[in-house]
Amino acid sequence: MIMNTTLYGECVNAGGSTTVRISDLASLGCAVETDSPALGIEGDLTLWIGAVGPFAATATRRDSRSLSVRFAEPLDNQIVQHFALA
Repeated sequence: MIMNTTLYGECVNAGGSTTVRISDLASLGCAVETDSPALGIEGDLTLWIGAVGPFAATATRRDSRSLSVRFAEPLDNQIVQHFALA
């Protein structure tokens, strides 16, 4: 199941935190986008989806403002469904 609603969250790593928009949320990962260049967000991080988290993940840059995020452990489908109904 993939959820196509845009959510707001935060990526946190050793370099700090960045507010992100989350889309294509699925149990294995999601896409995130920032308003400013996504410098320093790549690699291991934690992702907050709204006030839910943190979820351990790894981010890979897609372009200057977007990343692909893969969760270290799959999200429970109930979490994905919760945000699909939001």
